[in-house]
Amino acid sequence: MLNLKTGKLNKNYKITEMHIQNKHMIQRLNALGLNNGTNVKIKQKCLFKGPCILEINGQNLSIRGCDACQIFLEEAHG
Repeated sequence: MLNLKTGKLNKNYKITEMHIQNKHMIQRLNALGLNNGTNVKIKQKCLFKGPCILEINGQNLSIRGCDACQIFLEEAHG
């Protein structure tokens, strides 16, 4: 299944599922606009379980690698 760590750079995706267990983290991500159906672009991925930098609604957001693996995507068409 495609997630933020396995997606390709500078390609548009749509979030389909978020399996993050920490309720506080889910609330923070939702407040920043990251929820199911949101369009994202992966700007940078760091090695060795490092963070991913995403572009969401014109803003850049860094997500820990362990959380990025739990956010699943599909390709956005159009």
